[in-house]
Amino acid sequence: MPTLVVENVPVEIYERLQERAAGQQRSVAEETLHLLQQALREQDHLFSRCPEFLDSEEISAPCDLPRSSAPVPTTVQNGQPRLPDVLSGGEINP
Repeated sequence: MPTLVVENVPVEIYERLQERAAGQQRSVAEETLHLLQQALREQDHLFSRCPEFLDSEEISAPCDLPRSSAPVPTTVQNGQPRLPDVLSGGEINP
């Protein structure tokens, strides 16, 4: 069976593992393995609920709208500003 070594474990995490292990009457190694198994099972369960989003498949829109190849005409109009000019004291410039 493979061996897993975890280095640089913060003291707080190790102490929490010790407490959990004592509460379940397990060693720290057994509790760590139990938590890893539980986390992987939960991850597998989440992925099994959404199989259509796996494998980076492209998802099409509910409907495809036809696009026109003809350009849409636009016009530009020069005129008076519609909002007050805050730099000139709030008055509308003529």
